[in-house]
Amino acid sequence: MALPRALHARHIGSVTASALSALGVLTAGLVLVACSGPAEQADLASPTDEQTVAELAAVLTDPAAATDCELDPSGYVDLACGFAAAGAAEELGDRGDPAGVPALATAIDEPTTHHDAAEAAWAALERIGGPAVVDVLVEWVADDSDPLLASRAAGLLGVLGGVQHNALLVEHGGTIGCSSSGFSDALVAINRSDATPLLPYLRSFDTLWVFGPLIRLGQQGTEKALVAPFAKGWGTPDMAECYLNSGSRRLERAAEAWAAGHGYQITRLPGAGSVTWGGG
Repeated sequence: MALPRALHARHIGSVTASALSALGVLTAGLVLVACSGPAEQADLASPTDEQTVAELAAVLTDPAAATDCELDPSGYVDLACGFAAAGAAEELGDRGDPAGVPALATAIDEPTTHHDAAEAAWAALERIGGPAVVDVLVEWVADDSDPLLASRAAGLLGVLGGVQHNALLVEHGGTIGCSSSGFSDALVAINRSDATPLLPYLRSFDTLWVFGPLIRLGQQGTEKALVAPFAKGWGTPDMAECYLNSGSRRLERAAEAWAAGHGYQITRLPGAGSVTWGGG
């Protein structure tokens, strides 16, 4: 198997060589298992079919006030209340009532929400769908203050939204390029049947990062637009490496020419690969 190709500076002359680096983010999750079984918790705080959307919303946003979860015999109050909130979120998703969207959004936005309840709220938003959910996702995507929230909202917008959201996603996607993100996933999902709506964004350096989603889409006829930025002097080492490892011979040749003209030598190094042509 061929190793991924990387660039390093061959000489330093009139052109300044860039140092390349890759950052890996490792996230770890902790799972706490209570000694008491689900039946004990359900007796205290599980949602019922008789509860209204407003009552379920109250359980989701403040389970301690709306249920008896703090009396759970296991002694794991946080887990018991989180179980109650997650159950309420799941029930709201099953109901499919847009009236539950504000409470679900509040639960996701609130840092103190139990992890399981927040995950259940995300799943509920996807099940409910519709304009009310899309409006919340658009608001989160446009808010650059929380990149993790924006990226996840973008990913869900790719499932529930459409081509009309391309501009928003491209504008707030930053300089992701070949990196995996909710923004890239969304653009791939929305434009899977036809990638041409993304091609105009290659004409601006500020939105050039769409080359990553376009490579993932790998649609015939888009290669010419993908290599055009090199002729404008917009190439970067990250972009060249992405093209070199894309699996498209036309993109590889363009990157090889750019590297040769900018003092970079191409080597093969062990490590993770890049996005691939048509890899989705």
